[in-house]
Amino acid sequence: MNIKHDKVKVIQSGIELFWKKGYNSVGINEICEVTGMTKGAFYHKFKGKEQFLNETILAYGKINSDQIKDFFKQNNKQSNYDKLLNFYSYLFLRQPEINFIGCFLNNIMLEVGIVNNSIGKVAAKVYENFIDDIEPIVKKAQENSEIISTISSRKITELLQSSFYGALTRAQSSKNNKQGISLIQILLKSLRLDFQKN
Repeated sequence: MNIKHDKVKVIQSGIELFWKKGYNSVGINEICEVTGMTKGAFYHKFKGKEQFLNETILAYGKINSDQIKDFFKQNNKQSNYDKLLNFYSYLFLRQPEINFIGCFLNNIMLEVGIVNNSIGKVAAKVYENFIDDIEPIVKKAQENSEIISTISSRKITELLQSSFYGALTRAQSSKNNKQGISLIQILLKSLRLDFQKN
């Protein structure tokens, strides 16, 4: 099947392009070149670059939501605390392998999500979906007395994810993922019940 008629492949190519180069530095000509679409075909499927980006954000969100769920299922013999620690550590450890390009969603939120309302809303929705995927593990950790329960599981998940994105941005600019891993370790340790008692 020709790629210009395969929307899934077109969207995947768009994710890779925006992830590596950002939104503002990419034009329609480059999108068409990378996806194999003509301009006419591109504008027939998408209203413009903004809609195309929004569709890539949603697709990236779905792919990552599935990966988050799979990660936690595959590691079901670990404590919930260790699942969280290993999940965020894995995301940092992966950065050198992908040349510290960070997280597509985080990059887009930083670049255009704060100045473009449409993109910001789509990015915020995907971010909330990530919180929805991670929160059950936080809640189970609270139920099993692995971490404190005096703060809602939702707020703790928001704290973890926001801290991860902040540390990831720093790791991208410094090309050093060790600080991010250390930060997550400190943050999770501070939420442990046994740490609170000492």
